Amino acid sequence: MTRQRNRAYLFICTTTLLWGISFFWTNKLLINNVPVFFLIFTRISLAALILLIVGKITGKIQRIKRKKDVLWFLGLALMEPFFYFIGETYGVKLTASPTLSSVMIASIPVFGLIAGLAFYREKVSAGNIIGIFLTVPGMMVVVMGKGGFELGRVGNLPGTNLIPGILFLLMAVFSAVGHTVILKRMTRSYNAFTVTFYQHALGAIYFIVPALLFDVRRMDSLHMITKWNFWYPILMLSVFCSSIAFMMFTAAIKELGVTRANTFSAIIPIITASVGFALGLETINWIQVLGILVVVTGLVLSQLRSRCS
Repeated sequence: MTRQRNRAYLFICTTTLLWGISFFWTNKLLINNVPVFFLIFTRISLAALILLIVGKITGKIQRIKRKKDVLWFLGLALMEPFFYFIGETYGVKLTASPTLSSVMIASIPVFGLIAGLAFYREKVSAGNIIGIFLTVPGMMVVVMGKGGFELGRVGNLPGTNLIPGILFLLMAVFSAVGHTVILKRMTRSYNAFTVTFYQHALGAIYFIVPALLFDVRRMDSLHMITKWNFWYPILMLSVFCSSIAFMMFTAAIKELGVTRANTFSAIIPIITASVGFALGLETINWIQVLGILVVVTGLVLSQLRSRCS
């Protein structure tokens, strides 16, 4: 295995760990009544600022080469972070379960495989198809194991509602797939740092209007931004789960390919559930464990061909 391949696997493993933990930092902010759009705008803007400063110092940011690439970057940022983070954040809030949220987000490789067929004509084996269908009953088991369609409240988070929460999470899943399809195209012409910077810079612009219209007028911004319990999770999300994680993910896709890189999303629910259980934030019964194992097995099977290629 080459040094570049080893580095790519290190990147994707680190990214998966960071994204598995990210649900808890997001949940912590929501529990403290941080408005959703303000949360996302602050996270993405801070990440873009960090990337801009580092990019100026290191000269890593490339200029956009073609006018049509502007549209591709706009589409990339529209899929993720804009649509994706709205879906993920509201999904976490309404389901009130980082574990359930991460399991559904872990279905991204399944739909990514379908997108690979549609857009890049990737070959699919019988094992891939079996894996895809295994994830459906697996996720149903996880949901029913949580208490059917009436999730209890977790911590002090009010207003939980399972069905809308799942719909928002599905929005996040499909947006992430669209993002991956565009990302594969953009890595042919631009380095990982450039793609990550433009993705976050344009994403921050997208979130300006929603943050101003829905959040800023209804909250005590000055009071909130002076609190450490606001800045700590925001910094963790911006620095590690956005700037570093997305750059590593982009670099890993360039080296490993979309399918291989996305396979590691199957580890996210394991990380989230383990950390949540260890911290006493989640209760996991044997039915949910079974569902998670089925989902993970299905995801692995759905990616076996690409892992061996």
